[in-house]
Amino acid sequence: MGADDASGLDELVDDIPSRPFPIYDEISYETFLKDHLIPNRPLILSSKHTADWSSLHRWRLPSSPSSPSSPSSPSSPLYSSSTTIIAPTALSSSSKNNRATTTALPDFAALRPYSNHLVPTANTSRRLYSEFERTDLPLGEVLDLWEIEQGNELYIKDWHLLDELEKAGKGVEEVYKVPEIFRDDWLNPPYTPYPRYNVDSTVIGNRIDEDITFGAESDPSSSSTADFRFVYLGPRGTYTPLHRDVYGSYSWSANVVGRKLWWFFPPGESLDAVRDSRGETVFDVREVRGGKVGIRVLQNQGEIIFVPSGWWHQVINLDFCISINHNFFSSPALPHILPALETSQRRVEESISDVREMINQRLGHTPEAQREWVQEVQALLERDQGWNWAGFLRIVRDNLIFPKCDPELRPPHSLVVQWVKRVIELVKDRDEMMIVEIKELVQEIERLLV
Repeated sequence: MGADDASGLDELVDDIPSRPFPIYDEISYETFLKDHLIPNRPLILSSKHTADWSSLHRWRLPSSPSSPSSPSSPSSPLYSSSTTIIAPTALSSSSKNNRATTTALPDFAALRPYSNHLVPTANTSRRLYSEFERTDLPLGEVLDLWEIEQGNELYIKDWHLLDELEKAGKGVEEVYKVPEIFRDDWLNPPYTPYPRYNVDSTVIGNRIDEDITFGAESDPSSSSTADFRFVYLGPRGTYTPLHRDVYGSYSWSANVVGRKLWWFFPPGESLDAVRDSRGETVFDVREVRGGKVGIRVLQNQGEIIFVPSGWWHQVINLDFCISINHNFFSSPALPHILPALETSQRRVEESISDVREMINQRLGHTPEAQREWVQEVQALLERDQGWNWAGFLRIVRDNLIFPKCDPELRPPHSLVVQWVKRVIELVKDRDEMMIVEIKELVQEIERLLV
């Protein structure tokens, strides 16, 4: 199914039960930690949490769809046939009802200042293995197509807008504010709304810490591969296939424009309902029982969904949608991150098992052969996944030295120590300890925990 197969979306929305996840107008970090991070459970933040975001007021059309920067009719396939157009200050309800009463159209003109950005663009009508065909296109070219009601199968995904703004010397306040409960983020740069000079120092709160950098050092016009803050935008019917998030991380997703339909499958529960004849998970859950599987959740405009570690999910745009998404993790996720890294390593080892045989033939079954094999696997793991055991341990060390947020927005130190110690004890039993850097990182982390 692709963007042209959207005729049954309204039926899917009408059929789902009331939303099963708690919806918060306000939530303390203590509640988030106790009721969601530690037990690994989803939540929804109401539109009150995004009401003061700049993007909500800048990226939504302030008037009718007759504006020159929008398609000529709200019944265009780019949009939902049931959508009511609203002014940017009118937010959708956060009640448990499944159907939002109002949603806005995107203001393409407001996105034109970013026209030269190269954005990863998926063609959701063309599958390529476990994803869609993708190409990097100038944002302006994609907007040109949408303005003449073409390209309704195109979905901009993983656009590093926030990273690019910071590299240009701007602050992310022109787009959003990270909700406080998500600021203990070990994967991304520490949140600041102000310009960040990310070369030799990093702004953390109100201080500058030297000798630690986050993000890639590259041309400001290029996308970063070390940044997990993304903007997504695409027409009604474009979607992300069934998957789990990278590294076993958490994620959160905020709808700036439009609504999304989510399917969730908790970790530890059977996925038999969404497996094909070969035992593999399906690409699109709508292939199974018309999509009436899993936990289905409607995300209204302005709302934020928190996705815990290891939850399988699929997402489809019910209207033209613009969303801001973060992958992240913090100390409570460490027990989930470790098994995800181990699984990735096993796949790498299986893919180059012949290399191990060649090493053993050359060096015999010796410690030197084992050390060379471990180093080969770690090098390929980093190329394939973007990190390896040393990269993971560096993140742990750096976040122990330089916490990303104030103490009241992260777990008590005793809990952090408990989770980190558990991981370190497991790492110490692994063959990767043969690598000098990994052994030194483990020793440094142990000293930090004293």
